[in-house]
Amino acid sequence: MASYKFLLLGDKVHRILRKMIAFVLLIFTVALIYFVAVKPYKYWSNRRVKTGKFVPIFGNNAGVVLGTESFADTTRRIYNEVQDVRYYGVYQFQLPSLVLKSPELIKQICVKDFDHFLNHKNALGGDVDELWSKNLFTLKGQSWKDMRSILSPSFTSSKMKAMFTYICQKADLFAKHFIKMKGDVIEVEFKDAFTRYTNDVIASTAFGIHVDSLKDRENEFYLMGRVAGNFGTP
Repeated sequence: MASYKFLLLGDKVHRILRKMIAFVLLIFTVALIYFVAVKPYKYWSNRRVKTGKFVPIFGNNAGVVLGTESFADTTRRIYNEVQDVRYYGVYQFQLPSLVLKSPELIKQICVKDFDHFLNHKNALGGDVDELWSKNLFTLKGQSWKDMRSILSPSFTSSKMKAMFTYICQKADLFAKHFIKMKGDVIEVEFKDAFTRYTNDVIASTAFGIHVDSLKDRENEFYLMGRVAGNFGTP
């Protein structure tokens, strides 16, 4: 009889333990869902900032992740989703981001108050490539300030006007290259053609070098630029 009672007691304890474990797992699951799929997406509503449609976990990037939208289409949709506002909030997965729509606000942030917005989100690791890690989109803090001070004098209104002249000259060469072909149908590899045009514009506006990469396809400036654009890979 004592053994029977002990077995019943053990079975009862076992059932209680299973219920407790199930309850703990339920609480853990609910908490996990809250902290992963609910709380991060209250960031903008808690700050009374408008948001568009988003999907928990994916944020506003569900279309790109699921393959139903290209990155360009997603960017266009996000920008046009909320109208008649100066700014509104979106979520890059769980990361809250602010979309600026007012030209005046963009100008204030990028020009007048630029020193309060030093750091960009870095898509590349700081040590991925020695050349690309030194551009304004990857530098942070004082290094960003120093580089901006170096580059700013190159983009005054007078120098931009001079650059525009060079850009037009290269565009004219670009058009004449294909006009000379005089064919009813001209097949063009756009990536190659516009890469070469961009290369020629950079050569003339930034380095004062005249090259025609559509005609001289293996010129040294283009070859060096291609190496730099491939992050140092052959």
